[in-house]
Amino acid sequence: MRGRLQGTADRIDPVEPGTATAGRLPDTLIIGAMKCATSSLHQYLAAHPSIAASTPKELDFFLAERHAELGEAWYRRQFCDPPGALRALESSPNYTKRHEDAGVAARVAALVPSARLVYVLRDPLKRIESHYVHSVGAGRVRVGFDEALADLTTNPFVQTSRYWWQLSAFLDHFPAEQVRVVSYEQLSARPDVVVDEVLDFIGLGGGFRDPIIGKVTHQSEDKLRPNRLGMLFWKDRKTRNRLRRHVPRLVGTPIERPVWNPQIRSRVADYLADDVAAIRRFSGLEFTEWSI
Repeated sequence: MRGRLQGTADRIDPVEPGTATAGRLPDTLIIGAMKCATSSLHQYLAAHPSIAASTPKELDFFLAERHAELGEAWYRRQFCDPPGALRALESSPNYTKRHEDAGVAARVAALVPSARLVYVLRDPLKRIESHYVHSVGAGRVRVGFDEALADLTTNPFVQTSRYWWQLSAFLDHFPAEQVRVVSYEQLSARPDVVVDEVLDFIGLGGGFRDPIIGKVTHQSEDKLRPNRLGMLFWKDRKTRNRLRRHVPRLVGTPIERPVWNPQIRSRVADYLADDVAAIRRFSGLEFTEWSI
């Protein structure tokens, strides 16, 4: 699965025992994409005894507002456990939404210029479907699938699936050998193999096994649309989550899987075709499972 322009483990600084210190900065970032199993990959890597992974996974530190508000000292405190870890990991798919925040890549490069970047990609159209379901379930979108895709150039669902355009912002600041593109489809089908390859990429070698590897963290099929009662509790996140966990059908209704209008599907596929070709060339991955 390693592409011609992918980074290789012999280019990373060698891991030496006892080199980690509390309050360090991350040297590994999973930068997206949203709805591409970044949560699952984060959990698999977090189980490794030599990785200090942030909790929660999505610190979103490099987004403009949080970056200014929290500061570097706060960020360093998120990577202290386990003591003596050789690598530090954060995973925030919001980092590859340059249509919402164009300055993320520059902020990352300014603070952690030697970081390894892992970008997990999924069939762009399947990702759009899952993103839409997620947004409906979160109460942020209340229109049908066709209407949600009316304008492609300003559409967050489509723009997040412009993988090459999103990654190009980082390649303006990072060399290609510090970037690893990962296939969501291969991660789902062969998680042990993909985890080994990512560990090798960040300099920890392969062969790591843990029961958590292969478990799926989030399922879009379980998403519910908040009903009128659910919206009453929407601002109280703790109560909202408790109700959705224990009495989900009281505060929400099932979300039907989106069905593509053939004309809209063709228009979106045509719009993304050049971007898909570019990410294939860069990564060296064929993405044979994709519909584009």
